Amino acid sequence: MRRILSLVLLACLVFGLAAAALATPQQERRVALVIGNGAYKSAPLKNPANDARDMAAALRSVGFEVILRENAGLRQMNEAIDQFWG
Repeated sequence: MRRILSLVLLACLVFGLAAAALATPQQERRVALVIGNGAYKSAPLKNPANDARDMAAALRSVGFEVILRENAGLRQMNEAIDQFWG
């Protein structure tokens, strides 16, 4: 579970940074999707939501519009992904 969360956060960071590198801020919309899930029934994690909020704040500080989801279920994650691509 922790590995999955780490991979999701890493993917968000990589996609966000790749978008920033390829886009000119005046011409492109900079959007990042950050998901922090830690409320697992079998093995709850303390830090993913905090880490996601910190990552979202860092991305906002460099001009990203951030879509942040904490402890999202499958439906909420799919909706956030749709919003991100929309």
